[in-house]
Order: sequence, then structure tokens, then C-alpha cells
Amino acid sequence: MIRPKLFDAPRLVRIAKYLAPALLLLYFISDIEKDQVRDRYAEVLRSFKDEKKLFVSDLLENEVDGRFEGSELARLCGGREWHSEDRALILTCAPVPGGVAEVKNGLLHCVRFAIEIGAQLVLPRITRRSPADISNLNGEQQAKGQPLDYLFSSEHLVTSLQTHCPQMRVHMSLDDLYDKPSLLKPLQVSMGMLADAVAVLNGTQTSILANPQNLTRRFADLYERELPLERRHYPVRVDLQETIFTWPVHYDGEAFRRDFGRLLRVRDDVRLLAASGLWELARRFGIPLDPRRGIPNNHAQEKSPRFVGAHLRTEKDVAPRPTHDDDGGPPPDRPFFPGYDAQATWFLDYLGATEATGTVVYLASGLQAEDADVRRFTAKAAELGTTVVTKREILAPAEVAVLNNRLTWDQKSLVDYEIMLHAGFMLGIVESSFAWNLALRRGNAYGGGSQAVGAAYGGFLEVPSSDPDKPGTVMWQDRYSKLFGDSDKAVSMYYGMWP
Repeated sequence: MIRPKLFDAPRLVRIAKYLAPALLLLYFISDIEKDQVRDRYAEVLRSFKDEKKLFVSDLLENEVDGRFEGSELARLCGGREWHSEDRALILTCAPVPGGVAEVKNGLLHCVRFAIEIGAQLVLPRITRRSPADISNLNGEQQAKGQPLDYLFSSEHLVTSLQTHCPQMRVHMSLDDLYDKPSLLKPLQVSMGMLADAVAVLNGTQTSILANPQNLTRRFADLYERELPLERRHYPVRVDLQETIFTWPVHYDGEAFRRDFGRLLRVRDDVRLLAASGLWELARRFGIPLDPRRGIPNNHAQEKSPRFVGAHLRTEKDVAPRPTHDDDGGPPPDRPFFPGYDAQATWFLDYLGATEATGTVVYLASGLQAEDADVRRFTAKAAELGTTVVTKREILAPAEVAVLNNRLTWDQKSLVDYEIMLHAGFMLGIVESSFAWNLALRRGNAYGGGSQAVGAAYGGFLEVPSSDPDKPGTVMWQDRYSKLFGDSDKAVSMYYGMWP
């Protein structure tokens, strides 16, 4: 008679697979208090999950600055007067062009203005740059623009507003209001129409409102003047023209300034690519990265970082203009962004002065790895014992295919953005709104910026500093980021940007 093999090797393996977690669970339950069981059980289960899947899942569930708390938004919304439904005021905003940081700030201006005037909000939209010419920011200008999900999560924004600002009714699209003929002719408004003056800050004429406390009254005056009650048909639509760096972000308090930008979270498919890249960085180079907590709170981080993020901004849209050979013509305009030589000198000087060995630089750039600037920088960094990688070098082939074939130029930059948030130290230039947003948000998340320790790590430098022994001028330096250069526009970015 043939007897069944009750305990053959494959069956034993299958039994052990399920028995081991159960035995561990019983051990922990017998050894800890009841209120600790859930946390310990979760940690036990984590040990049996695939490490990469766990890393990616943790990063998607956690942001470097924690969960969006929303109490400051609730405070602001609770202190405003809102138009009633029978006399509804509905705000639309012109689609926002530009890079991801400019677009983000423009979208946030739209939300903030809706709060200020007590209006309902139609989700703002985005102007997509030309795929054939990235210097043409309005290359795909449509009347409607791209949905907010083009770069950010509309679900996160809407849920956050419904939870913390329930006074504001949110509409996904103007198309949802097709049965409201009064919305066809909006009242066009710009911040310039409502501003009595712009601020002079640090001796610089900025684009920032000097007296934001007057904006509500000035809008009410404009509203009554342009649409007197006898000519008014509800709901009334107000259309705000392009606004990027105008609202003084410190006006609403530091806690609100730190939190408001969190309304716009990068779309999850892009964060997934960034998480995969960070996992590969950690695995390949032995960099300790905890996706649940970000980087360690190390006061001397800038002296010995293993993982440095450098934003090299030399793409076509900011390249120096070509020189002209005609003798009688005016000299070419000064480029808005410094060229490769200046940026590379600043970054390489920093890398040469670090005390860490085996430093890895993640180079955030819209350039390809084979482009001249990337190859030159990689070679120079190698002379310092530093390894340089770009996003395509730390993603799997299938992920690179997604990057190349499914994402636009600006969507690809969001992968850089998410990876750079987790770098031990970040380098950039002050002409770049992308670099400013990273520096400000990293300062909020990790205890830099105004919370830093010591005069040398105070974040924004009202008087840009320069070291005679080192190249370049610095406008921002804290424990986790350093921005080189001196630009008047950077003053407006600092005072007018929600990170």
C-alpha cells in the first residue's frame, strides 16, 4: 500500500512559511502589553515582505514632512466671510505655465485667493510646454489647459479642502457648471488691479504685495463697481489672471506658510518611480535611507554627506543667448541663469571640501546622461572620488521606458524633485524656483531654515554672503541645502513661495 507523504520537503516549507509568523506573533503577544500588540504585530509582518515593495510602499504612504495636518488651513478658512449659495461667487484661474515649482505656486495662489474673497473654487489647470521646444512654455496653450492631475494629485487637494476648509465648495471643472449661463462672462481680475503697492524687500523691488490686508476690501470695491447689484446675475464667476510670486507667504504665519504647499502632492505614479530609484540608490551604494522618516537630523550634515543632490540647470530654455557678430548692435542680454562653468565650479568646490568618502551625487537635470554638460560634470566629480548618477541610471529598464515614452519633460522633473527631497544635502542655484522649493521644503521637514542652529545655518541670507577663498555667492544655506548666486528675482521667490 502506498502511503501519502505527509511530511515531504516542499510541504514542510509551505507549513513553515505560515507557522513561523504565527509562532512569532504568539511570542510577542505573551511578552508585551495589549496596547503594544498592534504595533509589534505590524513590525513582525513587515519582516516577511519583499524589501523593495516595502520600501516603495512606505515612501508612498509617507512624505518627508509627515502627514498634512490642516489645522492652519482650518483656522484661516474659519476666519473668512464666505458668499452664500444663493449669491455664489465662483473663482476660476488662468492655466499656469512654467516649471513644476512655478506651476505649484501659481495653483496655490489660486486657492489662497479663493479663501481671501470667500469664493467657491474651480480646480485650477496647467499650461503644458511644447514637447518639441521646452523653451516655449505656452507651446500647447489651450483655453482650458491641462487638468491639475497632469502634475499633482487632485484627489489629495480636494479631500484636504473638504476636510479642513469645508466652507469652500470645490468644482472639478468648469464643464460641471454647464447649466449656469451667468458664468460665460467672467469678471477678469489680476493681482495688479487689487494691489496699491508692491514691496521693497532687502533693497529689491519685488512682485510681492506690500499690503495684503487691503486686498479683500479692494476686491469688494472692484466687485461693486464692475458688477453693481442691479446688473449682477448669480452665480458670478471671477477669473484670476496668471499669478505666481505675489502673495507674501509669511503674512499668514509661519505654521501656515510651512503647511499650505502640502495641499499639492506629486502624483503617485511619479512618486512610485522616485521610490524605485531611491531604493536602487540605497541598495547599490549602501546609503541608509528610511522612506518613513527621510534623512537623519544631523547638525553637521553638510560636512559629511554620503548622498548629495545637485540640480544642474543648463537646459535649452535657460541657456545663454548666442553672441552676435554685428559690430553696431547692442550686446547680447545677460542670461537669466548662470552657465555650466559657474554652476559646476560651485558644486565641485563643495564636493571637494566635504569630509565624506564614497560620496554619491544624484544629478537632477532635464539633460540626458550622454549630453556634454552631464558627461563633463561626471568626469570632474570622478576626479574627486565622487560617483554621479541620473534618474535613468537608477531605474529599471521598464521604468526608463515609462519615463521616456509616457512622461513629459516637466513630469520627468517631478521624479528628480521627489528623489532630491531625500538627499542628505542639496545644491542648487538661486535663479531656479525648483531649487528654492526644494531648499524651503527640506528646511521645513528636517529642521533647517529658520529653525537651524547657529548664524551660519540661518536659511535665507538677506545679505548674500561670499567667501573670498571660495567661488560664488550664497543666498540660502542651512543644514541640508545650499543655493548659490545673487538674483533680484530670488528675493520674490523666497518671500512669495509656499514650499
